[in-house]
Amino acid sequence: MSCVGIVFVGYLLLNLWMIIGYALSLPFTLPDLMAGQQPPLEPHGFDQHAVLYGVPATAAAAVMAVAGRGRPCPWWMFLLRTGLLLALASAATAWAGGQYGPLDGSTTRLLAQSGAAAVVAFLSYRVVLRNSPASAVPGRRRPAPGEIWHAVVPFRDSEGSKQRYCVVVGTRADHVEVLKITSKNKDHRADHIRMPNDGWDLTSGLDHWVEIGLPPLRVPYADFTNPRPKGRCPKPVWRQLQAHHPAPVRPANHVNPRGPAAPTLWARITQYLG
Repeated sequence: MSCVGIVFVGYLLLNLWMIIGYALSLPFTLPDLMAGQQPPLEPHGFDQHAVLYGVPATAAAAVMAVAGRGRPCPWWMFLLRTGLLLALASAATAWAGGQYGPLDGSTTRLLAQSGAAAVVAFLSYRVVLRNSPASAVPGRRRPAPGEIWHAVVPFRDSEGSKQRYCVVVGTRADHVEVLKITSKNKDHRADHIRMPNDGWDLTSGLDHWVEIGLPPLRVPYADFTNPRPKGRCPKPVWRQLQAHHPAPVRPANHVNPRGPAAPTLWARITQYLG
């Protein structure tokens, strides 16, 4: 991604988190805005209170749902996370509002309260994302598409497995979809492309080859041998893998007869959240 693209994505994400922060701080900011009107107003009626408290609850639930996307979570744990986020966001909003006196502008106070709630929401999102029990190993960094990891990868055409480098192309509830990386020269193979070694394999320091156009293999979260990725897939190689990304391997290594399945727009957006 170019520098302009990175700045654009960062701008969108900043605005997204500020919107989430505003939604979480609504029980504090909206009454303040209404009280500043002439004559002063107060929330009344079921519909207004439903908006006042329903919007923050929905926003908190959405943050926790996206943070735990693709991973099973008991309903009580989901509700606990949502309630905790609401409590922390309310505390942060109240603290931020207390830093301003009655003569301070309502816009400045609104931005401070929304920003405080947004910071809490983002930190909560990161904590849940990185420490979800669905990763099979508590506290382990969750693999993300485009990253290079070391894992126990199953053989494609026979029983057994081997520890090796791999490129993550997708994540699911109980496994990760990967493409194998090998140090053996595969320039004569149409189903492999050369991958520059940008420092992710410090042992050999040599280029490797990665599968392309083949269905990804399934690797359980527990079979990753390191808590963090070795590096990022080089951008030119990653673009080629995405352009030739077929459906994942099904049970018994049956290939999906429907053919290639390109990454969805939602998958492209959410990979930058984590």
